[in-house]
Amino acid sequence: MSATRKPKEAETKGRAKRKKALVDKVIHSIEERLNKNELKATLGDFIRLVQLEKELEEEQPREIKVTWIEPAPEENASET
Repeated sequence: MSATRKPKEAETKGRAKRKKALVDKVIHSIEERLNKNELKATLGDFIRLVQLEKELEEEQPREIKVTWIEPAPEENASET
């Protein structure tokens, strides 16, 4: 079962990277065109693109540390 998941996970990660790269490219293109006064975009459009870029960055897995603590042995209720 895990063998079928890995290609899908890799495909999903690849797709997310491509989306992020595309959004980044669009943002840079808009910035250049705004600086040259070739584009009349609203500030809201630009902000939404920047927010989308940040959301796509957040999809990357984060490091999670887990510590296992052995439970204390329970006393037998009949012994007390």
